Amino acid sequence: MESSSLNGLRQLQRGQHACLIYEEQDDPLALVAPYAARAFEAGERCVYVVGEQEPERIERSLEAVGVDVVRQRECGALVLVSRWEVSFPNGEFDPTAMLGYVRQTITQTLAEGFTGLRLVAEMTWALQMGVGANKLIHYEALGNHLYPDEPLVAICMYNRARFPAAVCHDALRVHPWVAMGETAYDNLYFEPPDAVIGPAAAELRLEWMMEQLKRVRAAEAQRFELVSARAAQVEAEAAARAKDALLSMLAHELRTPLTTMLAQAQSSLRKLDKSREVDLDAIRRSLEIVARQANRQAKLIEQVLDAARLASDQLPLKPVLCELSTLVRDVAEQMQTLATEHTVLVRDSDKVEAIIDPLRMEQVLINLLDNARKYSPPGTQIEVALTVNPEMISLEVRDHGNGIPTSEHERIFERFHRLRQDQSGVGLGLHISREIVRMHGGDLVVETPAEGGTRFIARLPIAPSRGHPATDEVVRAETTTVSQP
Repeated sequence: MESSSLNGLRQLQRGQHACLIYEEQDDPLALVAPYAARAFEAGERCVYVVGEQEPERIERSLEAVGVDVVRQRECGALVLVSRWEVSFPNGEFDPTAMLGYVRQTITQTLAEGFTGLRLVAEMTWALQMGVGANKLIHYEALGNHLYPDEPLVAICMYNRARFPAAVCHDALRVHPWVAMGETAYDNLYFEPPDAVIGPAAAELRLEWMMEQLKRVRAAEAQRFELVSARAAQVEAEAAARAKDALLSMLAHELRTPLTTMLAQAQSSLRKLDKSREVDLDAIRRSLEIVARQANRQAKLIEQVLDAARLASDQLPLKPVLCELSTLVRDVAEQMQTLATEHTVLVRDSDKVEAIIDPLRMEQVLINLLDNARKYSPPGTQIEVALTVNPEMISLEVRDHGNGIPTSEHERIFERFHRLRQDQSGVGLGLHISREIVRMHGGDLVVETPAEGGTRFIARLPIAPSRGHPATDEVVRAETTTVSQP
């Protein structure tokens, strides 16, 4: 049987036989009172077998949970029993006679119009009557035959301070349910009656324990499947929400330049319709805006296509032996014409050769410089450094903005992740840049310098010297020229 729990003793149902194991400092009456009160709500009779608790205290506990004790006692719904005298027909405790008395009580209870019988038994009554532990556990185990077929539910209360640990241990063995505090558990350690008191108890107990292990394992497998299915469902729902958000973002980013282009074109057309004279300067300004926005939209579309190509391993590279320092200076000059509010400062080695796809590496550098421009204050420097050592080439782009929190250092390379929502773009530039660098056998990382700002570092492998087979192969494959617009 799988170990599970109920919210409280009150939820015990017909056919369930539970033991409540409590400490000396606990108040067991506060725990069983709601369970007993449910009997009256369900039209059942509650028989309370008194042990160490005073009847007056039992009644006060019931009143505390809203039970009209006087009324329930008068109508016979609440019965307090101080002794199980029927269990001592010859002066000795007789488990079979005890169970016969319980069956008789059930029959009488139903005959008097109650829907069932609910028992609460303080097991200290057995101590008061000198019942031995073996006979007590024999009775508890034998009683489990009653529960599946009778309108009966019971709680047997064991005070750990009054009973030896061995008795409490055996009580766990013979109760299908066990309560500790306010929670009742499906008892993992329960053993069927024949495994406790039958002539072949040891053999049956072994079989039961082995089957129990198999059931627990099966329950764990089932629970794992349910958890996995739920996790898959949650992941699918999250993916669906992310897809909707992505489509919404893409629609917004692509619509923005399109709206501008349409507005400029319509404005120019209206001016042409209203005036016979053509304002060439105004038309030129409108066309420049249209061209700028069309270029922006083309870049957005190209980024989305590049991301799709990367996801399907279809982004082509055309590596050639390239003089990287020239490429860096050319791209920096281009960016300086666009980032007029910043100073782009280049520090590089005299000559650095690398086997790269120059167009793709140019794309990486443009992305990094554009990020630096967007996320740093006007008037600050953007620094580009190209260094080489015996192990690798490092291409660094440093800005003097607010920096990127350490917690975001990996997330910024995720697809469609934007550090700030107020900036344009679809959050693909850094993702594509890192993947391009990795396709070249290197990596792209980000650092937050102690003095502030952000530093991106693209690390690339050193190009083999001329005469090396790898270099010669690249040279033969393609001319090593880099054309810049």
